[in-house]
Amino acid sequence: MLAEIIEKLETTTKLKHDLFNQLVMYFDNLEKTCREVASELENAGNIKNMPIRVEKVNDYEFLFRIGGDVLIFMMQSNIVRIPDEAYISKTKYLKNDVSLRYFGQVLIYNFLADTITYGRLEDPGYLISRVLLNRENKFFLEGDRKIVFGFPELKENIVSKEKNRQLIEGLILSALNNDLIAPNFHDIMMINYHQKLEHTSSMGNPQKIGFDMFAKNRETPNPQ
Repeated sequence: MLAEIIEKLETTTKLKHDLFNQLVMYFDNLEKTCREVASELENAGNIKNMPIRVEKVNDYEFLFRIGGDVLIFMMQSNIVRIPDEAYISKTKYLKNDVSLRYFGQVLIYNFLADTITYGRLEDPGYLISRVLLNRENKFFLEGDRKIVFGFPELKENIVSKEKNRQLIEGLILSALNNDLIAPNFHDIMMINYHQKLEHTSSMGNPQKIGFDMFAKNRETPNPQ
């Protein structure tokens, strides 16, 4: 049994440990790219007074405020494995090597800037994208269709500075292009006194139009 424990530590546990360190580096580079983009935008055109800044929350989270939107980047501390029955596991790339099915995760949510500024706890946020990174430093992207389609399939999608930049710019455009819609008059005809006192989002219930999400392979996997 001890030999089995040692084998597990030398294989799967070490794989997860090394992959997490890769994920930390990837997440740090995403933050650096966000800061570069923010700096360029601050000095561009007639938007110098626009709120554009990156705020580090902790080692696992940072915010990118841009206009009336906030992108929240969250790195998950646990390494996950894609289940055998998942469609992506049946692709030749992952089917031949189980160790490539382990991924680190970065989640990117889109909130209204006012939600964060005024602490409106009832406002919805949207998972605009999820990045899954494996030990070969290749990543699989899920989320807004307009962003996802700009990247290759997992086996060809190696992390690079250029792809980080493409992702960040795509996320910003997706958030800015997704306008708020006004609630129906009858939906906000009545409020309770607590809502009045707290000035909660239920009084106006601002919501995004909705992202065109894509969370499946763009091609039918070839199990061969």
